[in-house]
Amino acid sequence: MTADKLWVCGTVGKAHGLHGEAYLELAPHGVEYLNGGERFLLTRDDGLMAPCGVTRAGGTDLRPLIRLDCAATRDELLTFQGATVLAADGALDELPSYRVGDLIGLAVLEEPSHPVGTVVDVLSGPVQEILSVETPGGDTVLVPLVDELVTVDLDEGVVKLREGLLE
Repeated sequence: MTADKLWVCGTVGKAHGLHGEAYLELAPHGVEYLNGGERFLLTRDDGLMAPCGVTRAGGTDLRPLIRLDCAATRDELLTFQGATVLAADGALDELPSYRVGDLIGLAVLEEPSHPVGTVVDVLSGPVQEILSVETPGGDTVLVPLVDELVTVDLDEGVVKLREGLLE
């Protein structure tokens, strides 16, 4: 799995039952990534990196249950509790993606070519990522990173905002 094409589904939460099932504490778009991925990786801050098959066992889109093929019992599952579930491949390969490091420092323009500022951070929101843009006057403007509002052109080194967005 390449690091630039991993999508965060969520975090392994509370165990459910005796056969390696757990609730998934969802990240934004977590169900979409879980359903669209073909390969999965579990990671943790302590260095854990374990490839693991994931089968959606049930629950709801708001509170999904997952089954990990690397944890056949409740006790085995508890060793992965708190790990982040990352998805790759399959339908996810078609999704547009940007690395945070590629976005920070880009000039931000409001169409047609009015300078707004520079991207200084990318925040994770409940629905989508949010660009934190510092204006020349030192103010901060937050802009949702959605295709309907923003065009990212890495070759030109700019983020273009839809005309009238900041009015």
